[in-house]
Amino acid sequence: MLQLLTRKSSNLLRLQKIKILISKYKNCKFSTKPSSAAAVVEKQDGIKMNEENVMSLPISLLNQRVSTSEASGNASSILSQLNSLPEDAVQRPLDFPVLRNVSELDDSPLPFEEVPGPVILKLWEKYWKYVPLFGRLQWNRNITPIRYLFDEYGPVVKLKGPFAGDIVLIHRPEHIQKVFNEENDDATRSAIDILQHYRLNYRKYRFAGPYSAQETQGLEWLKIKKTLEMPIKKQINNQFAKLEITCDELLQRIRLMKNRQDEVSGNFNQELLRWGMESFWIILLNKKLGYLESTGYSETSEASRLIDALSTAHLYMSRCETGFQVWRFMETPFSKKLFNSCDVIDETIGKYIRIIQSSRLHESPSKYNKNENICSSIIENLLVDHSLNPDEVSTLLMDMIILGVQAAVNSQAFLLYFLAKNPRVQKRLFNEIISKTKDYPILNKETLEKMPYLDACIKECLRIRPPFPYLTRLLPKDIILHGYKIPKGTYLIMANQITFMREENFEDPEKFKPERWLKNDDSFSVYSYLPFGKGLRSCMGENIAKLEIMLLTAKIIRNFRVEYEYSEICSRFLMMNVPNRPLRFRFVERD
Repeated sequence: MLQLLTRKSSNLLRLQKIKILISKYKNCKFSTKPSSAAAVVEKQDGIKMNEENVMSLPISLLNQRVSTSEASGNASSILSQLNSLPEDAVQRPLDFPVLRNVSELDDSPLPFEEVPGPVILKLWEKYWKYVPLFGRLQWNRNITPIRYLFDEYGPVVKLKGPFAGDIVLIHRPEHIQKVFNEENDDATRSAIDILQHYRLNYRKYRFAGPYSAQETQGLEWLKIKKTLEMPIKKQINNQFAKLEITCDELLQRIRLMKNRQDEVSGNFNQELLRWGMESFWIILLNKKLGYLESTGYSETSEASRLIDALSTAHLYMSRCETGFQVWRFMETPFSKKLFNSCDVIDETIGKYIRIIQSSRLHESPSKYNKNENICSSIIENLLVDHSLNPDEVSTLLMDMIILGVQAAVNSQAFLLYFLAKNPRVQKRLFNEIISKTKDYPILNKETLEKMPYLDACIKECLRIRPPFPYLTRLLPKDIILHGYKIPKGTYLIMANQITFMREENFEDPEKFKPERWLKNDDSFSVYSYLPFGKGLRSCMGENIAKLEIMLLTAKIIRNFRVEYEYSEICSRFLMMNVPNRPLRFRFVERD
């Protein structure tokens, strides 16, 4: 192959004009590289012209108008020489784009207007339904539409919604890390607007809750989170025995409800929800409320009403938050059902708050002076030791019920499904549980912490089906991502489920492989795996959820072999990942 010859730009221009003139009259393609022009060219007067002579042709000659016959004759002569060149001598022209180095990107970021993405002011309906919390989100399988946007436009995508303002989507760990590194004490998560509307406009509360968009939201959240950290840790340790009893009650219900083929009915989702609610109240109230008891649980009982209210609130909160938010202007059927369900939850919480307040009034003050740890529940701790008013406590607990309990229950359901579909993993987990508990039939927190494979199974489940597929922030200040300046106040969506499912972050991301978490991989980025968020705004119920899932999973796998023989269980988005099919598991007693 002929080597490229370096020429001045003026010479290259002349050569290009010659070949354009020739190809105009002959349907032939030529390279614009100087190396492909090294053939000898005959001028009209018969003088042999090499490349140097061609370069010396005057510009005026190149601009001359010639007849078709003259051009054809000249072209034929030139072509006879060019056609004799070897094939590898004719090359496609190289493009030399202007590149900016990394330091230049940092020093002079591109403006926000240049962030790539679909312009949807006119065609908004095509894309708006894909946007979490704003679209209609009728797709059930997983996160395919959002993944398409990243594949089409790159790692930073901007959506211009007609009503929601500018939205930026990211998924790379390094970009997520930068967002969290820029957080301060008043970092703000995006609001669940319908709950804020319920509290401020419908119930007339002063405090809209930790998921509101109030200016003081970040600082109030930080205060509440710090307030709850120590009481939650104490309650987990103190109430572990009651949590274990609750798991045993669920196992007994499984034995009663499964048929001759060892299969439970399609409403097993509700059984898990009852287990989640019972565990929740044990932590908060230090008492069992009988959600799993066969006697006393009727359609009119408090437990039944609260379970129904929780399911309804979760469903209609998602429907109100997606699509056209007509409820901002008038009451709608969806908002009415949500508010009625929230009233049931709020009244139940208020009932126990009043019971605690009443019991404190009738107790001797000297009793509490002698014992600093006399507060027997988290609710009592919040009311007494931290002086939160009843409305603030009720608001906080409602969010924990609607979002926290559902997140733990859904994660438990997905974990049982993955174990049922992966018998090899389930067998290894069973062997670990038996080896750690053969001398101690009663589980305790210390024993669970010695089960690394159980922990790995939970991590892998949360990777493939995280409770919340997206983390959201309202940027507190300007930030530079991928060379683009993202302004303060932009609504940012971190698509963490897409992060978890990218090949560059996890090998074989579609496969359920708990073994990946048993390796010490120094190259692993913490920001590649954030199922409960990170930083000041991370989920404060993370430790509760993990412990409950570990305990129930160990109990179930030790007693049953779990099987599932129906269609694949995927997720649908209802503010979080929810199983899209009934949980018709088979629970086969172990020998």
